[in-house]
Amino acid sequence: MSFPLLRLPCLALEEIVKNCNHKEILFLVQTSSRARRLISRHTKSHFVKISFVDEIIVPHVQLFYGDQEFFRILIYAEGENFDSSWKFKTLVPVSYDNEEQCLLSCWTKYDQAFQEILDFLNEVFRIEDVSLVNNPKDFYRLVPIAEHVASKNLKIRSVYWSLFSGNEEMENRLLTVTKCATDFKIREMNFFSIRFDHFHLFRMDRLEIDHSSWMTAENVVALRNCKRVRLGSVWFEATDINKILLEYIEDPGELLELRLTSRKDIRLGDVVTGLNAVEVFDGNHWEGQKFRITGQNGIRFSATMLWEDTIVITRET
Repeated sequence: MSFPLLRLPCLALEEIVKNCNHKEILFLVQTSSRARRLISRHTKSHFVKISFVDEIIVPHVQLFYGDQEFFRILIYAEGENFDSSWKFKTLVPVSYDNEEQCLLSCWTKYDQAFQEILDFLNEVFRIEDVSLVNNPKDFYRLVPIAEHVASKNLKIRSVYWSLFSGNEEMENRLLTVTKCATDFKIREMNFFSIRFDHFHLFRMDRLEIDHSSWMTAENVVALRNCKRVRLGSVWFEATDINKILLEYIEDPGELLELRLTSRKDIRLGDVVTGLNAVEVFDGNHWEGQKFRITGQNGIRFSATMLWEDTIVITRET
């Protein structure tokens, strides 16, 4: 016996939808265009987090409620084992794997798949934030996806980019569109020079770049509105880090910690030359020297040499 769900009064339908879980909503809105339109009016209390993972073998979209993944949409470019279809913007062949709790979908273009899935989910749920993981064999496929996320005014929570490789236009587009991401990690860059003049726009809780030899002291100073920054393989002299420290003491922005791993031999005493610095620890087998630096404005930083090649600059309160 069927139940006339869509014929219910608005308030009654709203109460039923509120008590549906996220996966039930996904399947309900696929029953018809009318169901999608009516049910989507009452799902704004259904929050989700989304992760776009451009994996080499099977790219996919993960859906989370809180920290718990509840559904996954796998994206294939070909296949035969599709027994149904879902309407995103276009009609797409799909099949449901009940054991794995995931939907297999077949698309002609990966970027179209990501964009249409995002638009569909944004229509149905309230998206808290979006995370992006790129494909190391197709470095830039998710750049237009990130731009599409930003165009919807959705929050980018985390970005994990495994490799940059010489296309400066694409690198600039990525850095620009992800400037307000909460967590941004770049694992590797295969070049020594990129021109990007907008680091002052970055507002990240955490920024990590494993290979930062292309960055200048001015670039690092401009990152003062990121809370925690870790830069590997920087090519700085002690005078460069001294300049960075001096700028931070005058205007720390939101910075809490800067961690630099240098490719050059640097003495911490040289880094704090000319600053109002007091040595508070002279180092031992496990940890190197530590200085406390105080500016004329009363702002204090500490500078610690953790190992031979790592300096940690921490704002003290």
